[in-house]
Amino acid sequence: MNTTENRPASASGELPARVRTAIRAAALSQRELAHRIRMDPTALSKALRGTRRLRDEEIAAIAKACGVSLAYLVEGTGPAPVLPPESGRDRAQPVTAQERRDQILEAATVLIARRGYRNVRVSDIARYCGTSTATVHYHFPSKEATLHAALEYYAQRFRTRLDEEFGRASSARDKLRRLIEVQLPLAADDIDEWSVWIQFWNQAMLEPRLRPAQRRIYSGWYRVVVEVLHECRSEGLAPEADIEALADRFTAMVDGLAIQILANSTEMQPDRMRSLLLRAFEPHLELV
Repeated sequence: MNTTENRPASASGELPARVRTAIRAAALSQRELAHRIRMDPTALSKALRGTRRLRDEEIAAIAKACGVSLAYLVEGTGPAPVLPPESGRDRAQPVTAQERRDQILEAATVLIARRGYRNVRVSDIARYCGTSTATVHYHFPSKEATLHAALEYYAQRFRTRLDEEFGRASSARDKLRRLIEVQLPLAADDIDEWSVWIQFWNQAMLEPRLRPAQRRIYSGWYRVVVEVLHECRSEGLAPEADIEALADRFTAMVDGLAIQILANSTEMQPDRMRSLLLRAFEPHLELV
């Protein structure tokens, strides 16, 4: 992260506005935030007015308290905080039970994706929907249940997109190209989908009871890759290749490259990810 001394002037000037947005998204008052990060409220107020520079450790503490990334606060990059609709949801608006459940699921998926599972409270989901925590618990008995539902939602979304792409494919080789394309974290929805998947993966490492769902959904994705590779073989491509070994290599590359992009741990970008994945099946099968 840039230090206070070498942070660009433009970034420093926009920092207070991003902090204010993060505070709103976290439903905190300035005084409450100051208390949480053990900062003098007057000093925080001056920083938000732009008359005092925030120190690096203060920015880090604000990011943690508000559930946003340092990259967002300092550089304005990465997922932005999730703000409820300006006018809020209308509590008096009549909706069916299914419509209310869909509203809650929509809120939960976006909040978990952009704020992080451990930083999202049931009250945050309720506030976003303009409903009560009791209503959220009625549809999703626990916060863990919302994580399950978010993963299922994105898994179904992915499958629907893939079926549409496969329906337009001209060959098995073309299916592989389209399979690669839908994996790239390009749009905000793609990044949200990857975020939820990675967070569920992480939680499954820590909580064994989550592993069956994680394994089931991942196995479904793996089978898609294997099936397309078998289609390639039926069309005379890669006759001597070990199909499962190719699928293992490809899926591992997809996961690893996407994590690099989302975590910003390397210089990996979607265009580079696409280029590498197009060569993932060589020398048995060429896509470029």
